[in-house]
Amino acid sequence: MGNSLRIADKSQLEEFLAQATARRLVYSAPYQDVFLIIKTVGLADSLELLRLTSKEQRCGFIDLDCWRKDSFHMPSFMEWLAAFIQCGPEETVRIARAVDPNLLSIFLKENILVHTLDPEEPFPDLPLIFTPDNRFGIEITGDVEGATMSRLLLDALFRFDPELGYDLIDRVYWENRVSLEEEAYQEKRRRLEEIGFVDYYEALEIYGEAQLTLSALPSKDVETKGTVTLSSTLPALFVASLAPGQYLWEALQTVQERKEADRISQGLAALANRILSVHSVTPGDLEKVRPALEEMRDMLSLGLEYLAQGQKGQAGEILQRNDIQGLFKIGFNLLSILHDQADRIFRQRKLRLDGVEETLLEFPEAEFFSGLRRLRPLFFEGFEDPEKATYRNFRSLADIEISKKILNQIGALSQGFWKVFEESVSQFSGEALRSANVSLRELRFSQIFNTAAVNSLSKGMFRPVILSGSDLQEFLKGISAKKPNRFQYAEQLISLARIHVEKLVKDLREKNVLLDFAEKWCNACTEELVPLIDEGKVDTRLIRTVMVRVR
Repeated sequence: MGNSLRIADKSQLEEFLAQATARRLVYSAPYQDVFLIIKTVGLADSLELLRLTSKEQRCGFIDLDCWRKDSFHMPSFMEWLAAFIQCGPEETVRIARAVDPNLLSIFLKENILVHTLDPEEPFPDLPLIFTPDNRFGIEITGDVEGATMSRLLLDALFRFDPELGYDLIDRVYWENRVSLEEEAYQEKRRRLEEIGFVDYYEALEIYGEAQLTLSALPSKDVETKGTVTLSSTLPALFVASLAPGQYLWEALQTVQERKEADRISQGLAALANRILSVHSVTPGDLEKVRPALEEMRDMLSLGLEYLAQGQKGQAGEILQRNDIQGLFKIGFNLLSILHDQADRIFRQRKLRLDGVEETLLEFPEAEFFSGLRRLRPLFFEGFEDPEKATYRNFRSLADIEISKKILNQIGALSQGFWKVFEESVSQFSGEALRSANVSLRELRFSQIFNTAAVNSLSKGMFRPVILSGSDLQEFLKGISAKKPNRFQYAEQLISLARIHVEKLVKDLREKNVLLDFAEKWCNACTEELVPLIDEGKVDTRLIRTVMVRVR
C-alpha cells in the first residue's frame, strides 16, 4: 500500500519534480493521489506539478473538488481554472479540453453575454470581443476576476482550439444553466462511481443491514475488471492510523500475496470513497478525511473481532475471505443493534416528559444515550473518564458490552422509576413548573426523586410535590435541630428511598438499578442542602437537586 507519491510539503514536491522520471510517475498515479498532494501542498505552490498532469487527472481534480453533493461549486472551479491560466495559454487550452464543456459553459454564462451578429446589419454599440468569423460578439459582464479569466480563456481557445471555442459559445447562447449543470452532474457521477465515489444516497448502503455472518468472496480466479486505477493514498493514510494489537492491524500482517494486497487496497479505497461521499467530504479536505478513515478503521476492526470470536489469530484468514464492505457492515450492524435498543427505550415515553425531547437522564447517562441515538452511534468517553465530555468511535467488543450493560440499566430505570409514585408523569407540565427553579426541559429523575424524599422526611408523604421556599426553610431548620452530619443525613434519605423502592417495585432488576441511582441522587442532595442548614435565608434559584418555587 506504499505506492503513493509520498509528497507532503513544498520542498518534497520540488525534490520530486527534479527527478527525470517525474512526468512518468505523475502520469501513472491515480488522480486521487495527485489531487491529495496538490491539496496538501497548496494549489499556488503546485503549478509545476499541474503541468505534468494528464487530461484524465485534470478532469478528476474538478470532479473531486468542485461539487457539493449535486450542486456545482463555482468558487472552487475558478481556483483550479485560475491556476492553469497562470501556467500559460497552452495549459489553459489543455485544461479546457479536459474539463466537462458544460462546466466551462456555466462559468462563461456567469461572465459573458453572447450576441449574434448579422454582417448586413450594424454591430451593437457595445464593447465586444469578436469571434474570428465575426459571427458572434462577446460582451464581458462578470466581475474583475471572472472577466479577466473569461478573456484569457476565450483568447487561448480561439488561438489554439477554435472548434472548442465555438462549441462553448453555442452552449452559452442556446443552453440554460439548469440543463448544463444536470448533464455535468450525471457525467461526474458516472466517472466517480468507477472509483467508489457513488451518489450520497447509494453510498448510504454501506450503513445498511447485514447478517452477522461470513460472506464468501468470489473465486480468486475471477479477475476484477476496472479501467480506473484506485487511489493508494487513502488506504496508506488509513493504515497509518492503525495501532499494534488491533484486530485489523493483526490481520494485515498476514497478507503475503501481491494480488491479495491489491484486492484489499482497492477494497479499502472504494469503501473510503463511499464514506467520504456520505460525509460530503472532498478527499482534499484532510481535516475531515482523517475522521472518516478512523470510522472505517474502527468499524472494520469491530467486524473482524466479532467474526474472530476473540481469536486474533483468525483475523487474517477472515480478512482474506471476506469483502471489505461486508466487514464494515457487520461492524456497523453491531452498533445498529444498540441504536435500535436505545430507540425502543426512548419510544416507551418513560425517559422523558410530554412535550419535551430531552430525557430525564443526567451526566453521564444522558450523553451516553444521546450518542447511541445518532445515525452513526458514538461512545461517550465520560464513562471512562469523568473529566471528559467528548465522543469517540466504538473500537472493540468491550465497548459494545459496556454499552449493553448501561442501556439495560437505563431501560430498567425508566420502567421502575414511575412505579414509586402515586402520581403519573402527566403532573409535570410547563405551567406547573413556571415558578419553579427548574424548567420542564431541565427537570431530571434525580430532582423528582429527591423532592419526594424531602417531602417524605418533612411531611410524611413520598410525593414529588414542588416545595415552596418556606417549606425548604422549615425543613432545613428541622434537621438543623438534630445537627446531623452529611453522612447521617444521606443515610436518612437513602434509607427512606430504599423503603419506598422495595415496597413498590417488584421486579428485582428494576429495583436494584433504581436503588443504585437513588443512592447517588440522595448523596448529591445531601452535598447541596446540608451546607445550607445554618444559613439565614436560602436563595432558592440556586438550588438544583430538588424542585422548589422561586416566587
